[in-house]
Amino acid sequence: MRAVGLYLMLLPVGGACAQDIAFDRPGIGFSASVLAPGQVAWEQGLPDLERNRDDGVRTTEVTAGSALRVGLGASLELQLSATPWQRMSMRDGGGARQVSEGAGDSSVGLKWALPSTGALDWALLARYGLATGSRGLRPDTHLRSLGASVEGETEGGRGYALFAGYQHDDDGSGWQVAPSLDLFEAGTLAGYVEAGVGGGTQAGTVVGSGLTWRPRPQLQFDLSVLRGVGGDAPDWQGGFGVAVGFR
Repeated sequence: MRAVGLYLMLLPVGGACAQDIAFDRPGIGFSASVLAPGQVAWEQGLPDLERNRDDGVRTTEVTAGSALRVGLGASLELQLSATPWQRMSMRDGGGARQVSEGAGDSSVGLKWALPSTGALDWALLARYGLATGSRGLRPDTHLRSLGASVEGETEGGRGYALFAGYQHDDDGSGWQVAPSLDLFEAGTLAGYVEAGVGGGTQAGTVVGSGLTWRPRPQLQFDLSVLRGVGGDAPDWQGGFGVAVGFR
């Protein structure tokens, strides 16, 4: 929380000192735009949570993931992601409990905003995982993922987006497609709904919604939840986070 306070002190009082930012949090996908050259954004889970019950075993994972985004110019953006802290708890039907806690892995990513068609914005995001986590939480296989995001507006001015992604990690390969739709925007408060369907290691269907609150143009708080409704999707996913933009 001290780090959050420091970043808030660095924020400009008004929007004239920095361009508006489309943050990647929250939601399954990511924004279809990149930061301006030299612009920086920090996005932090406070925390995010996943809970699932399968064959009598209940698994709960809590993560405080961080992402640092830096605008490079030429429609490119560098992303450095890490999980400074995570906790995984497993409890079986007999009451036996196993807990792993420590730092998770990290990744480096590059986002590229494709030329806009005027009606639609497009972006690609490639990520490569780095095995930097604590023993027991460190992956054996370096994460490799590629995602695409498309954003536009309906005739009524309501925003929508479509995310499609593929990834390979310790569990194997999987894909996911997730559409989302803006529900409302009332001043600094906005809401959306989304769904996701996947295959392979991401097999399953989820539905959910989220809220964002932007008390300042360069500051956003978010709250989101996803419910697994089919396949092997986790029972519940969601979390609370903050995103800050500055130069």
